[in-house]
Amino acid sequence: MAYEHRQDWNFALFSANLHQYLPDMHWGVHDLVYEVWKTVHQPKKIQPDETWDTACLSDLKQASPRIICLYHLGMHAQLPKVLADAGISFDLLLDRRVFENQKAQLLAVQSDLQSQGSGYRFLMSDDPQVLLKARQSIRQGRHLLVFADGNSGTGESLDKKVCIKFMDGNFYARAGIAWLSYILHIPVLPISHSEMKPGYRLLLGTEIAPFLNEHRSEYAQRCLFELYDFLAAQIRKSPWQWACWGYLHQLNCYLVPPMPSKDEQPPADESLIDISLMGKKGVFSRKYFYCVFG
Repeated sequence: MAYEHRQDWNFALFSANLHQYLPDMHWGVHDLVYEVWKTVHQPKKIQPDETWDTACLSDLKQASPRIICLYHLGMHAQLPKVLADAGISFDLLLDRRVFENQKAQLLAVQSDLQSQGSGYRFLMSDDPQVLLKARQSIRQGRHLLVFADGNSGTGESLDKKVCIKFMDGNFYARAGIAWLSYILHIPVLPISHSEMKPGYRLLLGTEIAPFLNEHRSEYAQRCLFELYDFLAAQIRKSPWQWACWGYLHQLNCYLVPPMPSKDEQPPADESLIDISLMGKKGVFSRKYFYCVFG
């Protein structure tokens, strides 16, 4: 089958990102995954139209505050409203760049949520007082809501991140969620969803909390691994669900493998793909992230 996206730069990067963590997936399957991915991630309204089964939240409504972690799995724009409609009170911790890019949409959501009679504040991750504000949220009985993926700190060097095993590769993640959990003595709760026609069902992961006498760095490693392992289970079943395939290369979250020498290079490298970029035609290696124009 001939795909229109075959020489598209966005597909080339998507495919390269996919290969980093699912290297056993045949290159030919990438085309189908990409087509489904584009359909799944069409812009959606923040106000949920679908039916949501939130029965799993019954205990959380009565529980002490947690750090609730969401993921970019197709319905992420709706999940804050789904949680609020189910009676979960929270403040949203997010990256300032994300806030500025989606400011109008986020403020509209905040206004809608606040009309239900709770705070629903935005906390910026780069705010020098973010720890104090997060502590205040906890003391006032609100959860902290954060997206665990999709913002791995593009401006931070890898040595400032935590390297964890993720699917079939390594992922360099920011440790902020784990630090907050450790310092504030509150557990981390991952939440995902599954489709149940008609509608969707929320899925709760296993809570993550520090062990007695566990060192902060050890907890960060374990916490982040468990957060991303929960995500990996969702992705392996339906890789097109993860929005981040389209921009993973921008997150500074993995090391590109070194290019082999000419003697080591296989004569027929299926990772090579013809591309067209800014009017120029070239060849891109999805395995080693290099491009040759001619």
